[in-house]
Amino acid sequence: MRVRSDLDAGEAEELRSLMPDVSPGGCGRVGLRGLFHGAHLFADLDFTVPPVEAVARRLLAAVTARVTGLDAGTSAEWPDARDNLLAAGRFDAGRVDEYLTTHASRLNLYDSTQPFLQDIRLAQECGKGQAPGRLVMDRPSGNNAVWTTHIAQDVPVPGPEAAQWLLAWYGYGPSGTGTHRTHGARKGGSCKAGPYRALVSYFPHAPEHLFVSLVASVPGPSAWPTGPGPDLAPWESDEPADPLAPAPACGPVSLLTGRTAHALLLTGDTAGQTTGCKVTWNTAVDLPAAVDPYVIEHTKGALRADRARSAWRDLDALLLKTQPGSKTTLRRPTVFDAVAELPPAVQRQLGVRVLAWDQDRQEQDNQWYAATTPPVLQHIEEADPQGAAAIATARRSAETAAGDLADALSAAWLGIHVKRDPQQRRGFVEAARTQFWERAEEEFWQAVRVLEPDRRPAFRRLALERFDQATATLKTTVHGMSAVAKARAQLTRPRTHASRSTRKRTR
Repeated sequence: MRVRSDLDAGEAEELRSLMPDVSPGGCGRVGLRGLFHGAHLFADLDFTVPPVEAVARRLLAAVTARVTGLDAGTSAEWPDARDNLLAAGRFDAGRVDEYLTTHASRLNLYDSTQPFLQDIRLAQECGKGQAPGRLVMDRPSGNNAVWTTHIAQDVPVPGPEAAQWLLAWYGYGPSGTGTHRTHGARKGGSCKAGPYRALVSYFPHAPEHLFVSLVASVPGPSAWPTGPGPDLAPWESDEPADPLAPAPACGPVSLLTGRTAHALLLTGDTAGQTTGCKVTWNTAVDLPAAVDPYVIEHTKGALRADRARSAWRDLDALLLKTQPGSKTTLRRPTVFDAVAELPPAVQRQLGVRVLAWDQDRQEQDNQWYAATTPPVLQHIEEADPQGAAAIATARRSAETAAGDLADALSAAWLGIHVKRDPQQRRGFVEAARTQFWERAEEEFWQAVRVLEPDRRPAFRRLALERFDQATATLKTTVHGMSAVAKARAQLTRPRTHASRSTRKRTR
């Protein structure tokens, strides 16, 4: 946890009783009880692995809903209950203790009866387990490249690290072959992909107030699924879920905690380390459709992670409830519908925490990434329609300039290297466009901070600068100078949107 640096005297005394060795502004580790007891003292979570944080924020939102009563109520009543909680400024320690004490053993990573987010049945339903390193997704395994750590597979995993990788598997496990499992009539080790694999997650985020972040991250009643059955977290149920039945989606808690394609069981030693594990299938069919409240939806499903795409380029898709397009319509994460009902003073504190892992659905893991925006949710469409529209216009302006830059660079290259390898041309164009996006982000946030009607971000000027730098080496001959000059005219006199679309369709 990262502790707030602006604690008053009373809060500093609370911190000393909770975390004696941590000072205001510092970082330290707490358990679930300490997190909720001291949420008003903390600035933010302090995870180093974005996919772990993405799953943890979902689980914490579910626990927040449980210990505050935000897991119930009608759409008319619920906002007032949340506003009253925010006004209190902290969680009720008695309700937190009652809840965590009730489920204490099932929140234990190595419990002998019902360990946390694990299936004890695997001890009988699976054969020999795997090395502890199988749990750790960035350790080398099989033919996978060593991309983060060189620790061998047989080295035990410390308990806190094992808990984090358990969360990663729970949400981001790959499809493919796991430990052989026999349950009922199904035998085998074939696993489906995890529910968040390859997706981008977006959370309302107050970077200096964890309590506000947790409360704002609870989705409102309009986002709750209404499937049959009790709305329970895995640690609240007396029996593990049937892996041959549909995954639960009966309310906010089961939606955020009970949907996974993988079943795991860890073996611990007396020192609290994981010395072995079993990782296998947890569902025989695709997870039933349920709208996750933290993803952008479109007609083909949730928006997929792309390590080359900066988070700000989707900001308008978070502020506008829907964003119509020529081929698909984006629907913002449903948790932001509840953010639109928050008091303005709270909205002004909130930005967006973006967490993603660029992956395929199989076993290829590329790069995970995280981003935090400035406080921008005061411009959500329902609260500031003009501001949301201005931000959307700025984002589209940047996309247009980037597209024109790519077209102009491609034209300059082809004017000189008619028969050269297309891959070289793509590399030439993408290098310049990447530099453009780096500069454009700074320009975009400057425009968002001001949001003056007459101010237009200088994306076209940035595109011209990148074009001139990229083509400097092409102008070594008269022919090259002519080709570059003709291509540059595309940026100084850009085509209209309609003419660009017509040109693309007729290529």
